[in-house]
Amino acid sequence: MPDWLTNVTDTQVDPSLQVLLTRLILAWLCGCVVAWIARRNQAPGTNDTLTLTLILMSILIAMVTQIIGDNVARAFSLVGALSIVRFRTAMSETRDVAFVLAAVVVGMAVGAGQYWVSGLGLVVVGLATQINRASSHPTLKKTTEPGKKPATWRLNLQVGLSATDGWESEIERFTQNLQLVSAETSRRGSALELTYHLVLLPDSNVIDLVAALNTLPIVESVATKEL
Repeated sequence: MPDWLTNVTDTQVDPSLQVLLTRLILAWLCGCVVAWIARRNQAPGTNDTLTLTLILMSILIAMVTQIIGDNVARAFSLVGALSIVRFRTAMSETRDVAFVLAAVVVGMAVGAGQYWVSGLGLVVVGLATQINRASSHPTLKKTTEPGKKPATWRLNLQVGLSATDGWESEIERFTQNLQLVSAETSRRGSALELTYHLVLLPDSNVIDLVAALNTLPIVESVATKEL
């Protein structure tokens, strides 16, 4: 057995190039296993962006472990950098968090002088993104084709807190299935934010629904997104 393969299980801080590449690829494969388990337990009809995120996180954490080694100062520096970036940057999808983490980790690797870690890490992350991207979006196929299940939409609605009804009857004119998912107050308790999951009627579209809701005086804002 080659020495570099035997050294993969060692906890050396500065491994050889072959050992480093093997560790990153193993992290990729382990991330694929975790993503596969997560996808099997995911609710049907949801937009699967978590799969790619889990795979990238596995690779990036392997890079972070190699960069930090036994240096406590680097560990605290990474925590501080991630805290600033994460809480100062708005993320619309979990996948974006992984890309932000990738930028931070690569920058830290270059700053620490570990150029092989940054170079090989970028190569593995790029390959993982391209290969796993297609499999992480199985729910993005068109649902308007014959025999396909109708698309499910998420509707975010903000109404005045004094309002009690009037908007649901308007929504029901355009939908065949409507479910209230969450309700919470906003703007210091002066407004109510509602989240619905809905399925439109075959002859309806989301643009007409949004336009109809905007005509109601009690509705302050409307946002929709396909699940």
